[in-house]
Amino acid sequence: MKVAMVYDYSRKKCGIKMYGDVLVGWLRKFGVNVSICDLKNQRYEDSVEAALCARRGDIVHTQHEFGLFKGHFGWTQLLYYTILKTLRKFHITTLHTVLTPSQALTNYIQFGLPYSKEKPWEAIRGLIISALSPFMPVLFSDKLIVHTVRGYELLPDWAKAKTEFIPHLSPTPSEAVLEKARQCGKKREVPKTIRVITPGFLRPTKRYDWAIHALVMLKKEGFEHPVEYTIIGTYQNEDGKIWFEYIKEFAEQVNEYTEKLGLRINVIEQFMDKRELIERACSSDVVLLPYSDPTQEASGILHDSLVCGKHIVVPEIGDVKNFPKAFYPFKFENPLETMKEALRRAFEELLKGNRCNPWALAYAYYTSADKVAKKHVELYSKVRSQIAQ
Repeated sequence: MKVAMVYDYSRKKCGIKMYGDVLVGWLRKFGVNVSICDLKNQRYEDSVEAALCARRGDIVHTQHEFGLFKGHFGWTQLLYYTILKTLRKFHITTLHTVLTPSQALTNYIQFGLPYSKEKPWEAIRGLIISALSPFMPVLFSDKLIVHTVRGYELLPDWAKAKTEFIPHLSPTPSEAVLEKARQCGKKREVPKTIRVITPGFLRPTKRYDWAIHALVMLKKEGFEHPVEYTIIGTYQNEDGKIWFEYIKEFAEQVNEYTEKLGLRINVIEQFMDKRELIERACSSDVVLLPYSDPTQEASGILHDSLVCGKHIVVPEIGDVKNFPKAFYPFKFENPLETMKEALRRAFEELLKGNRCNPWALAYAYYTSADKVAKKHVELYSKVRSQIAQ
């Protein structure tokens, strides 16, 4: 049996590509015949071409995220899913983002409507499509995969019966990273400077300003140990570039006052491949992921950070509900205060000499790429039996 895996294969700067590449590699190691189809977002026709390419598979498996489909929050996916239904292919969709209609509408009003409000027809079309887009992959797929308990809870009740829970994979770490993790668990030492990092793509949904404010609040309350906060990554689009420039200027202004508090902020534009990103995360003491999007289902950067047992501060969404002990969560309802307290708890562990979070390593083991791939193989075998009947 052949599996046609559809994801963004061509774009280097894409988390879905990284995830798909790792998964396909492991599936092939386990003997699965996988053919890759590229779902680019450069032209509207790409959705059609990807669906036609998927004819090669007995099973079609799509790594889905609304940003992969050109148009208002993924409206061209309607073409894609309709063609697959016409071809009568058994279709599995991994939902890397689980949206409710209200969330999709909120996202469109915040990020899409400002660019189309002067064109009434486009604005109306965007509102309609945004309300419908969450239903398309859920309605047209024969099976769904979600990464988190929270993602499952967001699905409509009628879709839950065809949904499988398979966590987001944690990449196989290099021997050097594994050795760091081993040493980290053995020896206790307090870092001279606590190094906090936010790595990965620069985008407006990452609230670096929240992070800076929370760190300043913590220092002003009397936390005396030196702290260095580094934001590093590159942007995918114009929004990210504007946000990067704003944060860089903001950090420079803040640094004038925080140096005397023992807080230094660095903002660095640099593209990192998967290996470099993991090394950056592993060389830090705390990984801070200040996501502001409540639709976040799972995070590749979070799983990159798990493999070396980092102390991870992240919103109380997505993977946090799967394995709460692995993280230091903050709440959207009160992000600054709760982020500050999450950072304080992580810092206190470091000052005790605990450079690693053993629960993070435990969750990384549970979500290791080989184990996640085996869960996919089991699902394909079950589907193959259904098709044979």
